[in-house]
Amino acid sequence: MEISLDIVDNLKKTYTKPLYTKDLSEHGQITCIELSQFELSQDVVLIGFGNKILLGYFKFTDNVELEIISEFPIPCRCTCLSISPETSLSAVPNSLSFCGAGTDFKIRHIKTDLENESFCKILSGHTSYINDVKFDLDDKYLASVGDDNTLRIWELESYKCTTLHLNFAGVAVQWHKDDPSKLLIADKVGVIRLYNTETLKPILSFDSGKLLSSCHWSPSNNQDIASLQLGELSVWDITTPSTPIITSLVFTEAGGYLKFSPQGDLIAALNPLEGTLKVFKTRLLELKFSTFISLATNFCWHYKYPLICVGDDSKFCIWKVNTL
Repeated sequence: MEISLDIVDNLKKTYTKPLYTKDLSEHGQITCIELSQFELSQDVVLIGFGNKILLGYFKFTDNVELEIISEFPIPCRCTCLSISPETSLSAVPNSLSFCGAGTDFKIRHIKTDLENESFCKILSGHTSYINDVKFDLDDKYLASVGDDNTLRIWELESYKCTTLHLNFAGVAVQWHKDDPSKLLIADKVGVIRLYNTETLKPILSFDSGKLLSSCHWSPSNNQDIASLQLGELSVWDITTPSTPIITSLVFTEAGGYLKFSPQGDLIAALNPLEGTLKVFKTRLLELKFSTFISLATNFCWHYKYPLICVGDDSKFCIWKVNTL
């Protein structure tokens, strides 16, 4: 099923004031952000910059606000981040585990209790830009894909690396909590594959036929996968992967990012070139929210609440989405 949105609507630059904004200009320009997608650490936030990563924590009182509690220096620009499922700042001692990829083509795995114990392991192997990194749900492996046409899976106990050579640059990699036997990999030419996590052999694939910039597997429904290619948003059902179940032209510019909400009922898509963040009902692609963002990086949903967090130049912004 294909939906064509009015191009005039796509060009409108509507602006909705954020629910909350924190100025981080003293640290430079935000390059990427990551919110924890695990219940134990649902209020943990990482914010990447040109030479550091900030650790933040959401505080919910009368409103929401972000408290910066630590920073980690790095020697290059941070390109993507991932938070481990073992992270928890609600117990004593604290346990923080995350990784950040940099423009030096290395991944830094950092573990700390934020007081006495800290550890940083540098993972080398990629020979070009790293586009995505993800921990598995049991915190045993770390998967990464990049412009060097490889998937690399690191065993976190020994840091032994297994490399799978891809036909094209990898854009996204993802494990799923309800289907740990499969690993999703999407490449830049538009092919999305599910691999067996034990054998690293492909199980099924589907092809958007267009250059792909982002892909996400619904956290709440392991049958739904969304992709963004040349401004076109598609939702796929992996039980019938030959064609998407719905497609819509949502941006007039190529590139961008998309993510399902943790509940899976909404999909958000961000196009930095167009300067637009949009939120849609998942299987209808009905527009529910739209706002203009001048210098956006990427974005993340909060684990529990319908909050979207975006890095806008040197500002950390939060918008609340009406789910009704």
